[in-house]
Amino acid sequence: MPAHEAEEILALALIFIVHVVGGLMLVWGMLEGDVWRPRWWPRGGGPDDPPAEPPPPPPGRSPRPLPLEGALPSRVRLRDETPLRDAHPRPPRRPAREPVPKRSPQRS
Repeated sequence: MPAHEAEEILALALIFIVHVVGGLMLVWGMLEGDVWRPRWWPRGGGPDDPPAEPPPPPPGRSPRPLPLEGALPSRVRLRDETPLRDAHPRPPRRPAREPVPKRSPQRS
């Protein structure tokens, strides 16, 4: 076997081994073990668990009702069938100018 063929086979084998080891590490990390899980990840919390309680409001403050005071409705309703371009008028392309006076013939 020539040397360049052996180098190619060795390179392909190395690539295969790296992919197999990476795949095994990925599967191992997806298992339930806590080896790869950082401390800030929640424990459990499956779809069958009841939802977590919302945090209580800060002391001395009552929860604000929605909508907030001073909130105005939107000028455009996005769930309507009308196109959005019809909600706002187009700006003028050029500012309006006064017409240029016509030149009068010069007398000499």
